[in-house]
Amino acid sequence: MFTRFSISAPGRFARKTTILAVAVALSASLGIAAVTTTRPVDAATTAVPSYSVGIAGGSWTIENPGACGPGIGDGGNYRDGDDFLQGRCQGAAQPPQITGSDPRALTFRTNKDFVEPGTLRDRSELATGWNLPFHTDVWVGFDIRIPSATDDVTGSGAYVMQLWQCEANPIGGVRIQSGAGNGHNLQFVRRGDQPGMETEYNKAMATRSVGTVDEWHSFVIRYHVAPYHEGAAKGRITVFHKRVGATTVENPVLDQEEYFGYGKRDSCKDDSFKNLFKIKFGMYKDYQPGATFRSDYRNLRIGDSKEAVQPYNRG
Repeated sequence: MFTRFSISAPGRFARKTTILAVAVALSASLGIAAVTTTRPVDAATTAVPSYSVGIAGGSWTIENPGACGPGIGDGGNYRDGDDFLQGRCQGAAQPPQITGSDPRALTFRTNKDFVEPGTLRDRSELATGWNLPFHTDVWVGFDIRIPSATDDVTGSGAYVMQLWQCEANPIGGVRIQSGAGNGHNLQFVRRGDQPGMETEYNKAMATRSVGTVDEWHSFVIRYHVAPYHEGAAKGRITVFHKRVGATTVENPVLDQEEYFGYGKRDSCKDDSFKNLFKIKFGMYKDYQPGATFRSDYRNLRIGDSKEAVQPYNRG
């Protein structure tokens, strides 16, 4: 069962979720005080919050789309009952929209006629709260469609999902592969402060096609975030894929142990370090004047198990 947000103030959340207290007792022995370690225990101190977004039968709305801008939560926010996600817009990107009738979709797109010198990024996104825990299996499931009438991506790629730990760089994500003819390939990436990892974020761990004929595709991803610490266990990223309507079973895409996330406070800007992350989805890309890009989402869920989030096999 998915919990819901109650809104205490604009742009701020109160989450109804169970807090699991994990106590680690260190006591003195023989009169000598116990010494704590320099890194946190590799265990979740909070339950995984549950999100349910763009589900058939819901009463989705996009609130105040005209105010959607660089300030996250100013407008373009998603609401379905008490469920709430913050919107953010930038550059040529239009506010998140609800399109279609059966099925409906959450649509993120750019306006090809937008022209503004100095623009660096196009962004149309919805974001969860900063409440997804490290050292825990956090599962994400969703349907995605990249319509056929989209332009190829240039630059570093167009991200349709990002994991953010702090105000620095994303620690993981799903992007559209850059380059001519690659506009319907999804790639899975990670980032952290592991030595030698500075160039790894632009190197995809896996690539998967989502077709060129307006097909819906389902993905289920497990993120077990574990930043680098010498001698510590690695995290894990696991990905499953299934074409919607296909008679075949799901296909494994990736199952890889890796460090990702930041373990050092100085990796984060403005003292924003935390051992929690948020998920943003929609569209984030380099500005391309005259180009049209679009991603459609539905049936997005976040939870603590594969069965809780997968869009398919739901009875």
